[in-house]
Amino acid sequence: MVRVRDNQHWYLPGGKIEQGEIASEALKREIREELNIKLIPKSIQYLYTVTGPAYNEEALVDLVCFSADWEGEIQPKAEISEVDWIECKEANLLAPAVLELIKSWD
Repeated sequence: MVRVRDNQHWYLPGGKIEQGEIASEALKREIREELNIKLIPKSIQYLYTVTGPAYNEEALVDLVCFSADWEGEIQPKAEISEVDWIECKEANLLAPAVLELIKSWD
């Protein structure tokens, strides 16, 4: 999970798909921008999409989830201030859409 500066909630790394981009391209770009690692293209696998509440907005967001192997050492970049593993008992620290994702995974 990642934490954005000046925010108490944890999120999955990633971001918005830019115009003309497909989801897997956005994934590679966002992960490189936020974590300074390179995803191995052949390892990228779509898992599922879940819709959940946006943080601090009255809107819904679609979380398109993938798994992938990577090269390099994770180093927070851009707006990311912290990277860590979060235990389920710390669910109150998760962004609402991420919590919805975890609930749907069980």
